[in-house]
Amino acid sequence: MSSIDQDGMLVDPRVQWQRFSHIEHGTLDAVHGIVVHQTDAPSAQATFNAYNGGGNGAHFLIGKDGRIYQTASVKMRCYHVGRLIKSRCLQLKGSQCKDADLATAMTLSWAARIRAIDRIERQKDYPERFPVNSDSIGIELVGRHLDDTRFEALSAQQVDSLQWLLGQLYGHFELDGDDVFRHPDVSYKHPGEAASATW
Repeated sequence: MSSIDQDGMLVDPRVQWQRFSHIEHGTLDAVHGIVVHQTDAPSAQATFNAYNGGGNGAHFLIGKDGRIYQTASVKMRCYHVGRLIKSRCLQLKGSQCKDADLATAMTLSWAARIRAIDRIERQKDYPERFPVNSDSIGIELVGRHLDDTRFEALSAQQVDSLQWLLGQLYGHFELDGDDVFRHPDVSYKHPGEAASATW
């Protein structure tokens, strides 16, 4: 089993540290979930270049060769989920979701609706809502966006490394597979992102 040092870095031979402190935005006080992303970049280096150019990023990055990089401390918050989250009740239950506030929100125009849903959801505690930046770890997988619905399929090495990393994080944060979500399930992203990820 890996360990986590005082700086929030995972200590294991399988993990290479490549920390970008400018993608860390305050303390991550609790970890309730994990969000799995794809980068829309051709390589780990291209993702690092993007991290150098902005303030958004995730805690881990897995290259096509399966190499695992830790890019932010698991004690620090990253902006990886997105500005607006979806409703977990609506996503899981559809028309069986019996939430009066959400029903009202669904009568609004698209732009007003997604803002209203976000406001409603952020008043809830996990697991009644999806994880957000303030209570989740993000894992990026290198892979290009192919079209409106598809991303590149993950390599076998990426799937193996993702499953290993998730196993470590489950142990450290008392999580399981029910606490792991693909990015488009949680937020308004390309529907094919991380579709080939398995856990």
